[in-house]
Amino acid sequence: MNLLSIGLNKATGNIKEKLELDCNILTQEGFRIVIEELDRGNYKFLGINIIDGELSFRNYERIKAVLKNSVSQILADWIITNEEQRLINKIVANNYFYFNHDERATVESNALRVLAGSSARYKLILTRILDYLENHHELVLDGFLNFRLKDYRLQLSQIIDNVVDDFMMELEYKEFIRLLRYFVDVQEPREEEAHVVIKDNVFTLFDSHGKVIANQYMDDMVLPNRTGDSFDSLNYEDMLISTLITIAPRNIMIHSTNRLRDKDLLDTIKSVFDDRVVVCKGCELCSTDYAGKSNHTES
Repeated sequence: MNLLSIGLNKATGNIKEKLELDCNILTQEGFRIVIEELDRGNYKFLGINIIDGELSFRNYERIKAVLKNSVSQILADWIITNEEQRLINKIVANNYFYFNHDERATVESNALRVLAGSSARYKLILTRILDYLENHHELVLDGFLNFRLKDYRLQLSQIIDNVVDDFMMELEYKEFIRLLRYFVDVQEPREEEAHVVIKDNVFTLFDSHGKVIANQYMDDMVLPNRTGDSFDSLNYEDMLISTLITIAPRNIMIHSTNRLRDKDLLDTIKSVFDDRVVVCKGCELCSTDYAGKSNHTES
């Protein structure tokens, strides 16, 4: 008696082996389950049949439930392992055809990385297959993917859209950094050395003698901020970077009272000024007890 049938348009891989392994439990109870392969057009069908054993209605329902759970789990794994990347490639190719080959490859790789940390779509696929097998004894994988898993494909599209948003922001950031480095390259150094003390969204600049660098440079401030905002609306991070670019010191020592909080800012400064920057490992200026001096700039 045929209990379930699965149609695949390609090699069955290890699906048959996994099914046979799961069927061993039923075999130990005296039921002989046979999985037969049948070619039908472009599809290969795996028919799950019961040959031996007393098949009361109760046994039939229990065996079918066991097989449904087994088939659903195996197919959910198969879809994620063997079909998901193909679906992602198709979505990216259709929705972001204007990206070049390398950009599409980056988006696809980033999407897979995001998905690797989530089990939500596995649970979604598993539920859809279980629901389908409640009323059907035959499942063709292609048709199921196209017509029964629209919410799964929509979920993939949304994840890819989010990945693209992050990717575009990263491209914009790299272009922003490139622009800042250009400003640094064309600026003549006005100070040989600058010590930057960052504390609680306030920065103070000192020269090599410990003297506060005067705010006279502010009049010549370059404003290479990403948003095109006015000077008054710049946050302290943009203002600090703009000040450093204006002064263009040959050497920059960064003193931060909270490196974890200031990590993004420190990374940006290092990206812009490259080997001019040294982050202090700890001194009096890096201490949270340091109260700063006059002429500091606040956000």
